[in-house]
Amino acid sequence: MTNRWKEIQPSDEYKIQLNGQLNHHDREILTFLYQPLVGPDAVSLYNLLWMEVDKNQLESAGYSHGSLMSMLSFSIDEVFQARMRLEGMGLLKTYRHGSADKKSYLYQLQPPLSARLFFEDPMLSVFLYKQIGSAQFQRLKKVFSVPFESLENYTDITRSFQDVFESDMKLSPVKSETPEKNTTVLYRAENEGVPADFQGFDFQLLLAGLSEALVPRKALTYEVKQMVVKLSVLYGLTETDMKNPILSALNEEDQIDVHELRKACRDVFQLRNKGTLPSIKAKAQESTAQEPVTEMNTEDSLLHYLKTASPVKVLSDASKGVDPTRSELELIETLLYEKKLPQEVVNVLLQFVLLRTNMKLTKGFAEQIANHWVRSGIQTAEEAMEEAKKEYKSYMTWKKSGGQQPSKKGKTIRKEKLPDWFTSKSDSEEDEADPEFLKERERYLKERKMKKRMAGDE
Repeated sequence: MTNRWKEIQPSDEYKIQLNGQLNHHDREILTFLYQPLVGPDAVSLYNLLWMEVDKNQLESAGYSHGSLMSMLSFSIDEVFQARMRLEGMGLLKTYRHGSADKKSYLYQLQPPLSARLFFEDPMLSVFLYKQIGSAQFQRLKKVFSVPFESLENYTDITRSFQDVFESDMKLSPVKSETPEKNTTVLYRAENEGVPADFQGFDFQLLLAGLSEALVPRKALTYEVKQMVVKLSVLYGLTETDMKNPILSALNEEDQIDVHELRKACRDVFQLRNKGTLPSIKAKAQESTAQEPVTEMNTEDSLLHYLKTASPVKVLSDASKGVDPTRSELELIETLLYEKKLPQEVVNVLLQFVLLRTNMKLTKGFAEQIANHWVRSGIQTAEEAMEEAKKEYKSYMTWKKSGGQQPSKKGKTIRKEKLPDWFTSKSDSEEDEADPEFLKERERYLKERKMKKRMAGDE
């Protein structure tokens, strides 16, 4: 396991704060519903932190992590791993104070979701179902279900406050007292659930593929957007994949039914995965400062960017942060939905077209290349990059053999810009034998190095 001594040391102090009072029912929900997802170590840490806060209080005294390790029989790394699982599940918020030499922590325990909200959450309910199986899942639902008579056949005859009480105007006014600083009345807080990471989902790209005539923008409420993000994470669906489920969940009132949206996304996943459901697993954790870190080389980092960024972001980055125009969004939609090119291939295509057209996104030229790549069966960024290099070399050969404006050949070559992946160390031997290509590469590398030096990066 990863050494966390730089992140937390046994001598570091911590305090516990409760975000509202917890009760026995919360402990049952933690044990039966959350423990299969976060593991017994995380629940043990939660319970111990909870017990260290005195009854009818919301905050504890200060303790050292060394005492926490002794009480749980955990290593410092196991404490850190359990803490992260609680944080990721929305059960704990961590705050740090002080410098690297002397730091302290405040752990704020969040109450678990109620059983009803837990089973209604699209991510938590599916992960629990996958983790414990259908029989145990249904048994737990029965454990937290109680008989509840419907009120359909009853008439509400409850009287209002004004029907029962009135203000006595003769009473003298009483000045309200200001509560003491850093104090609060005991309260019962509500868990906000697993937060939706809106930064990881490109709604602009999604909307580019949804006609407003079919899906009114008002239908994408905050609640719907939260559900879209959670379902995207749960089932591994991209912005492109979410288009059809949203259309199928739209009802006659031009509203998106979140229950139908959940069902549609589940159907898409199960169709692709032979009827199975996704399971939850912890991500590989990052290395700490004292451990040797193997950084990605330039080609690896560029490839990662092209594979993970949305076409809208690639185009925005190429325009120094300026958002794409409507016509540019329509072109991206065409490449993704009509040409059915993978997102990473579209990213390479956009960079290549910008390079060849002096940073002008020409629709006709882009579609011409897209048609060629579709016929060639290009499906990955690596394949697209190699194909782009071949097309660029053919273009340079054509110019060298007497293409249009031969007298300006040398000048044109000096003005052309190349994306970083054109300088890949894995270029073919045929490319390396081309003096024009080598000359252009050398010029581009010198220009890039000079820009970095002027910007203070070197």
